[in-house]
Amino acid sequence: MNTKNKGAFQGIKVLELTRGKSGAFCGMVLADNGAEVIKVNDAGRGPAQVDPHYSILDRGKVIYKHDINFDKEKFISLLKITDVLINDFELSETSVGSVSYDWVKEINPGLIFCSITAYGGKGYLSLGPPVDDLVKARTGFCSSMPGFSEGDTHVMHPIGDLGAGVLAALGVTSSLYKRLKTNQGSAVRTSLYAGCLLFSPKAEGDRVKDRSVKVTAYGGGPFYSVFECMDGEWLQLGCIHGGFVDKAATAMDISDVMLNPRFGDGRTPVDEDARAELFKIVKDSIRRKTSTEWEDIFTESGVPFALVNTAEESMTHEQVIHNNMVYECIDPILGEMLQPGVPIKLSETPGNITGPRVINDLNAPAYSSAIESHSRSDVNFHETGRLPLDGVKISDITNVIAGPVAGRLLADLGADVIKIEPPYGDISRPASGPYFHALNANKRSVSIDAKTDSGRQVLRKIVADSDVLIANLRPGATSRIGLSEEVLRDSNPNLIETHITAFGWDGPFSNRPGVDPLAQAWMGLQMAQGGANERPSFLPPVAPTDYTAGALGALGAVIGLYVAEKYGYGQNVQTNLLNAGCFLTEGDFSLYSGKINRRLSDKDQKGLSDFHRLYETADGWIYISAEKLESANALLEIVGLNDKYKICSEFSFFSSTSHSDLGDEIQK
Repeated sequence: MNTKNKGAFQGIKVLELTRGKSGAFCGMVLADNGAEVIKVNDAGRGPAQVDPHYSILDRGKVIYKHDINFDKEKFISLLKITDVLINDFELSETSVGSVSYDWVKEINPGLIFCSITAYGGKGYLSLGPPVDDLVKARTGFCSSMPGFSEGDTHVMHPIGDLGAGVLAALGVTSSLYKRLKTNQGSAVRTSLYAGCLLFSPKAEGDRVKDRSVKVTAYGGGPFYSVFECMDGEWLQLGCIHGGFVDKAATAMDISDVMLNPRFGDGRTPVDEDARAELFKIVKDSIRRKTSTEWEDIFTESGVPFALVNTAEESMTHEQVIHNNMVYECIDPILGEMLQPGVPIKLSETPGNITGPRVINDLNAPAYSSAIESHSRSDVNFHETGRLPLDGVKISDITNVIAGPVAGRLLADLGADVIKIEPPYGDISRPASGPYFHALNANKRSVSIDAKTDSGRQVLRKIVADSDVLIANLRPGATSRIGLSEEVLRDSNPNLIETHITAFGWDGPFSNRPGVDPLAQAWMGLQMAQGGANERPSFLPPVAPTDYTAGALGALGAVIGLYVAEKYGYGQNVQTNLLNAGCFLTEGDFSLYSGKINRRLSDKDQKGLSDFHRLYETADGWIYISAEKLESANALLEIVGLNDKYKICSEFSFFSSTSHSDLGDEIQK
């Protein structure tokens, strides 16, 4: 059978028992790549169905609305034919009784059992609620995120949910690959807590240097911040090294200013006063021209920049459209709709959205016919204790964040990762910050001068002996160091060639220099973070599109490994920061008639409502999530306002008034 141009996971059956967005994202990835996904949904989850985010996450699935206490015999019948079970709540909550992985594998030894919790299965937080904002607060994002007011800052983007979803998909895919090689099922466990930590790598040691650049809601260095133009539009600069700073200074006609030694190379002024002075010079310069004028000037000069969009505006971005990231469907609830396309591009087994979600009753014929299929008998459970990517060789030609993220994730799954650097090292090595050490741990390292013939020969030999190549260079850069697709395919037909670029492998913006803040700006992340201020707010401690794209790159590489092991051929895998950004706006990257925009934070950037926000206490900040009717009134009683106020309805995605004077009274 010719498997090329069909989904990588054709023939794989997935049973999804999820309430949250992380499990739904995992199921979406599998469905986008050919798996048959059956989702059993709580009958009472009406509001979630009209949240556009669920329309995106549930596409390509057959969804059965039913109470989770469904018939035990039906559940067991489904388990017998299922390859992957995804759940993000305790199965002991259902009428099938106490369900453990040990019990499940007796029914289906080949099952990949994926469990997603809030904080993990052990410890004092193990029973904590899976609320993304609470997990972000506990992992330090609110305290490290700069804002327009004093104190901690609400983080708008679902990094815990998305991080856990990508990690779950990566674990499931790795386990499916391992099952091909070992004929055994396995368990995959992750959490929203782990998902948050994906975006915040930690490292301590004598050689780890603290971040020295002060960051604000406008950015970091004077040439790495967001500025307002003459026409009221905003523009993000992304000059990551001195060469780009020189180009920007020339384009802005302030080159003479840069001769002042107090300003260093534009990235490292001698002190905070010098940084503030240079920032004002750049700010005033940008204010003298319109965004359209700067767009022409910076494009011509090769300066890294982006105009700040809303999420909806990003859907008309020509590179986003070129990347096929705008998909049109007719959703059964929302009607005609635009939503994100498939974020990972595979050359031989491309992903494909089969259609919108299909919502059925649990007793519909499609469900009955599914459970009449034959149970799996070709797979046995035999625990080896080996990691799923044990024996896999990875060549890692990456720098900064996105590429190293991919290599580190694959290394943690058991792969032998060789980080290949030029003689002067990864561009992040001199700074020696925590993320450099964290993202490049668990790897071996070699330095090769690919500008010499002997260096290229050694480089080709190492890569040809690998199963996967990961690179996050500009399009065409690997060819210039002797690693063209033709050379790689001739030397190793099964090689998975994985590229993580800024904006795409080809297209109108593909050759522009790119960094995470530019993708933040273009994809609407900064405008959403600004909340009710209606101005962009920089996201320095998160680098959301970098970490997401890196994880998607790792996921794409393992999908490629699965196909190579099953069918015997390699392929080219691509993703980029813009594709990643489409899934960071929590459903805002969508368009349909009567669209209800998601709630944004207040002007102080403290939260989404009076009952879901940050509050300052006598010794620090806490995040409260009490939007359920009972908990909202309990909070009023705790703070002594229950005689004055009573909440009569729960807050939800539909809540139009999220902030009021009540929040100020609670704060007092």
